[in-house]
Amino acid sequence: MPPSGPSQAPSAKVYSIRSDIHYSTATNTMTAMLELPGVKRGDLNIALVTEPYSKLRQVVVSGTSRPVFGEHEQEERDGRARAVHERRFGDFMRRYTVPFTTQAHDIGAQMQDGILILSIFLGPSISIDPPQTINIG
Repeated sequence: MPPSGPSQAPSAKVYSIRSDIHYSTATNTMTAMLELPGVKRGDLNIALVTEPYSKLRQVVVSGTSRPVFGEHEQEERDGRARAVHERRFGDFMRRYTVPFTTQAHDIGAQMQDGILILSIFLGPSISIDPPQTINIG
């Protein structure tokens, strides 16, 4: 199943969501807190996908945020009203790369006070190889 994401045409702008990320070596989890003020659950999608070319697993958060004064947009277009928009509205997307062993049941999601909290179990710890230098021919 292809990932569900923003529904606009490919040329439409999709903005990124601000987030804080915490990695715990004690529990092998990543916790991401994403700012989504005013976004309804029905306008939000969370999917676990595998990218076809890189073969990386990713958790993709996407959706649409709508302006709170949307019913007054026609008045603005007609020049009968004025509004100052400091927040972004429209389609958004944020991707988090996760281990290839991650499954849907390893991901928890909660919405609280306009903050989406993702908790992702990253699997058992592994030994980290030192960086390898690639020579340029």
